[in-house]
Amino acid sequence: MKVWLKKPIILPALIILGVLALMIIKSGKSAPTAGTVAEYATPVEVQTLQASAITPYAIGYGTAKPSSNLNVPAEVSAEISWIHPKLKQGANLTAGTKVVMFETRDIELTLSKTKADLTSQSTRVAELDLEERNAEQQLQLSQQKYELAKAEFERKKALSKQGAISNSTVDTEQRNLINQETDLENMKLKLALYPKQRELLGSEIKIAQAQIEEQERNLARTQVFLPFNARIGSVNVERGSFISKGSTLFVAQGKNNMEILTQIPAKKMLPLLSYAMGKKSSNDSSSLQKKLGLKAKVFWIDGPETAFWTAKVLRSNDSIDSKTRSIGLIVGIDNAVEQEVIGIRPPIFKGMYLKVEITGNQFEAIKIPRSAIHQGNIYLKDSENRLVIEQAQVAFVQGDDAILQQAPSLNTIILSDLIPAVPGMLLLPVPVMAQNTLTTP
Repeated sequence: MKVWLKKPIILPALIILGVLALMIIKSGKSAPTAGTVAEYATPVEVQTLQASAITPYAIGYGTAKPSSNLNVPAEVSAEISWIHPKLKQGANLTAGTKVVMFETRDIELTLSKTKADLTSQSTRVAELDLEERNAEQQLQLSQQKYELAKAEFERKKALSKQGAISNSTVDTEQRNLINQETDLENMKLKLALYPKQRELLGSEIKIAQAQIEEQERNLARTQVFLPFNARIGSVNVERGSFISKGSTLFVAQGKNNMEILTQIPAKKMLPLLSYAMGKKSSNDSSSLQKKLGLKAKVFWIDGPETAFWTAKVLRSNDSIDSKTRSIGLIVGIDNAVEQEVIGIRPPIFKGMYLKVEITGNQFEAIKIPRSAIHQGNIYLKDSENRLVIEQAQVAFVQGDDAILQQAPSLNTIILSDLIPAVPGMLLLPVPVMAQNTLTTP
């Protein structure tokens, strides 16, 4: 260190010079003036609200089953004499195809016997007519004999009083009169029985005719025909086996019309009811479906995208499922065979798992993205680009959209999530492209 710095007066002098220099520097600066702070505008995505066409829809799942599933029974007890060679499980046969024949000998014998009985009874009726006509003639003769015997008795009775003849002669004539009267009454009784005999024969003839008709029907029942175009299920018969009446021969499944029972949650039915909201209901289920304008399309879940079929809503189930709280809708596919396309749209088999999309009639409403709802509120922009918060009036939610029951007070909605969201805060709107105006599955 240099010698002059070691002097005691030098250090205080340096401190005083530093303080003076600092004071001179501060005195040369002007005092700061108050400035205006600019308000920050928060950038947000906005979209103009407008009514658009809404297509309500609901999605359900179910398994296919034939609308016609017939357990074909044996209508006679007899031996199987013939079976169609294609009557096997999984085979497709057309309506009217003869598939099974029964042995007819026993039925034909019974039919011949019954016809012979009917002929005998008809002959007996003819004989009864002849007997009745003969009895009527005999009744007339008996009546005449009685009148003559009565007159002769009266004559001899008068002669006996005059003493011309003996009393024994009168007694003999009286016995003859009684015999003639007895014959007359017997003929009347015989004639009275003919209507009853004819009635009895008539009943026997009707029974014989009914038996003949029954046997003729049984004869026709020995041949079994398919009532509709069918896919054959289980087959329970073999040639030569004896089948009792009422036993199931085979199962025929209608392949042209299929049905699917699909369960739709009750809350998902609300969008489908929107079009008919407020309309008077009807006891006619088809009329209600017409009011709702329900349409359906069925997709094969495990198949290609081209595997879908046009369908229609046939009816609803009789109750709500107590476990899932869902409503059962029966959807039908008509002319399923005609819609088959190899490699694109396969046949529909029993038990196939399918997805069902049910759509209703379009209606006009305002929809917004579900993400634009924040704890039940929506953010709106006013004419001065300020934030307005209103409660969302949501009718129902469909997919990623919320359908508004009532239009908000402003027509510009904020899609961005503001944190924090302060009513009246300044916004910097950034328009976004409107979504597709048609809300479909």
